[in-house]
Amino acid sequence: MTKKAELYRKLVAVLLGVGGLAGLSIALWTEMSLLLQHAGNHIAAALMGLFAFIYGTSMWTGIDLWRKKPSAFTWAQVLLVAQIPTVGFPGFAYYFYTGLTLYLSFSTRPDIVTGFEFHLGSAFRFQLSQEIDGFVWGINLVAILALYLLGKSRASIEIKQASLI
Repeated sequence: MTKKAELYRKLVAVLLGVGGLAGLSIALWTEMSLLLQHAGNHIAAALMGLFAFIYGTSMWTGIDLWRKKPSAFTWAQVLLVAQIPTVGFPGFAYYFYTGLTLYLSFSTRPDIVTGFEFHLGSAFRFQLSQEIDGFVWGINLVAILALYLLGKSRASIEIKQASLI
């Protein structure tokens, strides 16, 4: 069980670390582009800074999880729980993922797939806008699986540490 637990922990660490690196790179690139424009949109650049921070936290958590730091387990759980829902209704939209996602979703909007939707990469959307219409509800099955594997890994590590005492 210990070898499986180590594998589970490392898989989640890679998901968060590589996905965080991808998101961080894109957010920083976009932020630099916004700031270098003469009529740069500073609010959008600030939001990109926030996204860069979130993805940087994910990358750092993945690294710390690889190193078995106890606080990384808690932060990994927070990041994975934040990646589970995808929600959209008139005036509001939210989704977030690092690395990859497999959404099971239902949508009344014609531009959004109902059923299974797979993405490789990283994305974050938090939008308050009158332009959003229709409804979207979904769950990220990859985040749920990663959360489950992280729990199995953490439990195995805690059992191992308790037996050493």
